[in-house]
Amino acid sequence: MNSRRMICTALLASLTPVLAIAGDPPAPSIPMESYVEALVVVRATVNGKPGTFLFDTGEGVSVFTPAFAQKVGCKPWGQITGFRVTGERLDAPHCDGITYEMAGAKFQAPVVGVFDVMKFIGADAPPVDGTLGLDVFSGHAVTLVPGTAIVIETQKSLAARTATARELPARLVRDAEGVSLTVNGAVQTPQGMAWMELDTGNSSGLFVGNHIAPLLGMKPDTISPVSGSMTLANGIVVSGSTRTGNLIMDGNIGAEFLNHWILTLDLDKGRAWLAPYKAEKKARD
Repeated sequence: MNSRRMICTALLASLTPVLAIAGDPPAPSIPMESYVEALVVVRATVNGKPGTFLFDTGEGVSVFTPAFAQKVGCKPWGQITGFRVTGERLDAPHCDGITYEMAGAKFQAPVVGVFDVMKFIGADAPPVDGTLGLDVFSGHAVTLVPGTAIVIETQKSLAARTATARELPARLVRDAEGVSLTVNGAVQTPQGMAWMELDTGNSSGLFVGNHIAPLLGMKPDTISPVSGSMTLANGIVVSGSTRTGNLIMDGNIGAEFLNHWILTLDLDKGRAWLAPYKAEKKARD
């Protein structure tokens, strides 16, 4: 076992009361590892081939790089069409019926896109074999412990987990003809609820659409980050570096906020909860 894997295993062991609050058997936990900036990667096996994948709740559709697709015997065909937050269109071929093995469990992705993700991450970043989105966990309830693990909740552990967390009104978003899966959380405005994507793949703070910015006391087309804040529907204040622009959604809440909260998502019933991360930080110290 390499040193990185040993450290990760020891960390998970130290957080057992946090990761598996309840459950018989305990809920499986998929370790996260630090990547660049505030991003994380997870390790998974596909067709017997190990890979490293950027974990990104805003990804929508999980992706293989062309090299990894070839390695696992995936022959891309057809096309998936999606749009980035700024409206940029992305087209990619896909492979179907992919099984990821993680933490002793198997997860099915009906469709996986194939393209070179490194051109978006940056040439200087360590190479990854693709990205892993929430689509792989469709139908499951998962808890994201920042920088530590993805916990696959059991019915019992989910009830225990959410008993003391604050529920956030949420919407499951199924773009790309129903293939994609992301989650939007509700944000208060004077005119009603705005809906913003919860995006661990956004390593910075808030990105708010021009059409909603004035309602939140923000100036449209603010390219350089400035301090900003807003309040979620459950009363939690989101603050930090903020940009505004011409977006195709109300906004995007990134890792600068999410890395301070435990986020639980019921990807079957479309529910979300947030709990402070401070208890877990103490457990690690």
